[in-house]
Amino acid sequence: MEETLKDDRKNVSKNLKQIMQEIHQSFTHDHDWEHFRHVFEQVHQRFLEKLKSHTEQLTSNDIRLIALLKMNLNSAEIASLLGVSQDSLRVLRYRLRKKLNLAQGENLSSFIQSL
Repeated sequence: MEETLKDDRKNVSKNLKQIMQEIHQSFTHDHDWEHFRHVFEQVHQRFLEKLKSHTEQLTSNDIRLIALLKMNLNSAEIASLLGVSQDSLRVLRYRLRKKLNLAQGENLSSFIQSL
């Protein structure tokens, strides 16, 4: 990428700079989440263990969503923190309900708070 940056064409240079910035932000974002997870586990001891007893198929993104729900954040705040739209957040919540085998009328937030 760095060699391509030296190319005189502005489009290539601009695109590669943007890609490099996104990669850097991704690493920073992951580091921030690891720090958040460490603090979250100190505050809510054994929560993730209880959660994993319900299902083993949770992804790291599922766990991030659950942690934010546990903190009683509203949908707009969660969507902003996860970098998704509120419509996408609805889909994420729906898929999470399925992974947790929740009944159709069962409230996801209430379930998470009860753990």
